Amino acid sequence: ESKEETDKILADLKDAQFKITEVKRGERQKKAPLPFTTSTLQQEAAKLLNFSTQKTMRIAQQLYEGVDVKGHGTIGLISYLRTDSIRVSEEADTAAREFIKTQYKPEYVNSQDVNKTTGKKIQDAHEAIRPTYVDLTPVIVKESLSREQFRLYQLIWKRFIASRMQPAKYETSTAKIDGNGYRFTVASSKLIFDGFMAVYASDDEEEENTNSNMMSLSEDTQLTFEEFNYSQHFTQAPPHYTEAALVKSLEELGIGRPSTYAPTITTIIARRYVIKENKNLYVTELGEAVNRIMKQAFPSIVDVNFTVNLEALLDGVEDGVVNWKTVVSNFYPDLENAVQDAEKQLEQITIEDETTDVICSECGRNMVIKYGPHGKFLACPGFPECRNTKPYFEKIGVACPLCGSDIIIKKTKKGRRFYGCENNPECEFMSWQKPSGKLCPICKGIMVEKGQKLVCVNEGCGHVENKE
Repeated sequence: ESKEETDKILADLKDAQFKITEVKRGERQKKAPLPFTTSTLQQEAAKLLNFSTQKTMRIAQQLYEGVDVKGHGTIGLISYLRTDSIRVSEEADTAAREFIKTQYKPEYVNSQDVNKTTGKKIQDAHEAIRPTYVDLTPVIVKESLSREQFRLYQLIWKRFIASRMQPAKYETSTAKIDGNGYRFTVASSKLIFDGFMAVYASDDEEEENTNSNMMSLSEDTQLTFEEFNYSQHFTQAPPHYTEAALVKSLEELGIGRPSTYAPTITTIIARRYVIKENKNLYVTELGEAVNRIMKQAFPSIVDVNFTVNLEALLDGVEDGVVNWKTVVSNFYPDLENAVQDAEKQLEQITIEDETTDVICSECGRNMVIKYGPHGKFLACPGFPECRNTKPYFEKIGVACPLCGSDIIIKKTKKGRRFYGCENNPECEFMSWQKPSGKLCPICKGIMVEKGQKLVCVNEGCGHVENKE
């Protein structure tokens, strides 16, 4: 838990004798994923394709409504896209299993029923999201689709085929090593049957951790010490929501329906209650103010439990066991009174403009940050007398290594982020990775951020170190 404690352990182990005291070997399985619901499709498309929820639904709608496929005419390539069910029709299930049997091998087919239920209330009005014809593989339709349509269709097709396949199987080995009162555990796994992973393996699948030495280890073996490698980790704050994480949370809490996830996120971004940077969602000052006032005025309504209970009551109305007039009469009078009180008593929300150090070239005032349909921009506070505006570029707090000016975040026409000097075009510095402000200790080249590492940009150097 501290450097002092770590140093003591290292000192205790310096001259220790190490011995393997226990070796266990076995097998484990990784089950195939279930076919997509609206929620899981939005989450995977955000994670793997970097699609927003709105973009995912727009492209899925195109695939559902129909695409002109060469040699086949206009065909709807996927089933209905707004669903909370993982149910698949018997016809589609049989077709998928036959496809797997002929295109792979019979042992890849999962003979068990995979139409599981989740145990929670679902509408189940539509099947899971799946390809309408499994024999229309992504390769066959690729020439007929745009790049984005192809990527989403391929994701849906692979997920559905994988859901009808056998689990992946791993051979596992675990060894316990004792030395001077301390115990270390070493684990290794080797993929011995790929199963569904022959078709579908996402970026967060466990990487194959193969150590050939593990297979030859046996108990009571004496080990020779070579070196200790250790790293320091600090407690991390909870990560910000991404669109995928927010959709997952909404589904787990029972808030909303498949048709409302994307519009909900689109609305809070459009109204500037949150802003999206990279993949993360950050609450704005306006969002915090609105949330505070809503909780103050409508404490019983701006509540997760109220929303979940109302969803359940509406399900009861749909099933014919609850009268809709009873539902409305139970909460509407209180809502009406709360709205009337709020209109009289709540303060007007005023968000002050953020002043910058950029001077207006027309009148000399400090320009302020404003929000438009395409995001932030700089405007003169002297409006309407002065109507000067400029693009807004965020500074990263690092000096340009070529001229010493500020490095700013810019975007290509296709929306890809890069880093450049604010003095462009006079200064031509540009980097796809974020400059760290640190120089390489070996060649004095620029160090850029790649994940949790700092990497020298000079190919001939290759120096890498951990971020502080």
